[in-house]
Amino acid sequence: MIISKIDVRAFKSILELSLSLDPHINVLIGANESGKTNILKSIEAFREKIHLDGSLTCQYSNQYYLAKAPELTMEFSGLSKENRRVLMQLSEAFKDVEHFQIRRDGPTLKDYHLTINGNKVESIDISRVLHVLPKILYFADIRLLKNRVDYENLIANQPDCATERNLLKIGGIDTYEVIFEDTARGRRALEEASRIITEQLRRVWSQEPSIEVKLNVNGRALYIDFSDSTTVFDTPESRSLGFRWYLSFYVNFLAQTFEAQANEFIFLIDEPGIHLHPSGQKDLVKVLEDLALKNQVIYTTHSPFMIDRQFPERVVLVKKDKNGTHVDHSSYRENWKPLRDEIGLRVGDLFFFSDTSLILELPTRKSGFLEKLKGKSAE
Repeated sequence: MIISKIDVRAFKSILELSLSLDPHINVLIGANESGKTNILKSIEAFREKIHLDGSLTCQYSNQYYLAKAPELTMEFSGLSKENRRVLMQLSEAFKDVEHFQIRRDGPTLKDYHLTINGNKVESIDISRVLHVLPKILYFADIRLLKNRVDYENLIANQPDCATERNLLKIGGIDTYEVIFEDTARGRRALEEASRIITEQLRRVWSQEPSIEVKLNVNGRALYIDFSDSTTVFDTPESRSLGFRWYLSFYVNFLAQTFEAQANEFIFLIDEPGIHLHPSGQKDLVKVLEDLALKNQVIYTTHSPFMIDRQFPERVVLVKKDKNGTHVDHSSYRENWKPLRDEIGLRVGDLFFFSDTSLILELPTRKSGFLEKLKGKSAE
């Protein structure tokens, strides 16, 4: 199941907004303070655990003066057979349904309203309906990989060790006692985990194809080291912030979706890759494509390198004016002119050109000039 459309009213900088979503990847791009994060937050606020009240209401809306909470409506579609089976147990209204809407307009379960084909469904356990929906996960800050982690913290499931646990998970380690054994079995487990993690990382980090991960245990502490073409091993904290963020991001998301069912999660990611070099951002886009094979992904950015121009329909330009945050679904028109204007990207800002590049400045009335140019080209 996915979110196919959102309608937001009076949420923070959003007065009123309607946004259709791609089932795989959605890119919200725009200048700083345009309201990109608020769109993500409005989707996150649909979760029951988020307290939706007047503190989140847009201050230049009528609802603010009436002390009302924002209104968030999500349309869900793409129901799997299992989704449909469970929902049919809750209500016959879900029979042969392709999509349905749920509106939230307050902090309690009573403030969720289910609508199917324009008709409100009464007397239904809305809590059980919400349980069937895909899990909405909002990521703003990624816990960065540390140099070492103690055995006691690993088994205690400490939150600040989540990235290290997920690193071991994708390396095939789910029983920590094994790698802390001073035995041949323990050493082999560490070597195999290091090999698997290295292979995974090389697949998605094109900037350094010789990157290698090495896991070592000394006493009750696990040490994490990296090596590259210099053959010198160093710690995560001595590497660049961009690389450390990228690795931590990849580890956490890969582990999160490792055993997940299709469309079990909807990932909301705020400004991924902000510390990355443009080539690193392009690598990240490929990782997000992999994640989107099984789960819906919505992320914000102000970098043109975080756009896959093969899918222009996935890109939504977010703008803000006196009427608040609104969106442009066709920012790719006129060779991406609306997007270029909004984020301030000009040809003059680019200084990496091919040695054989030809740049022409055309007059305002260009039709006659272009015809002449085409004629000369044909000759």
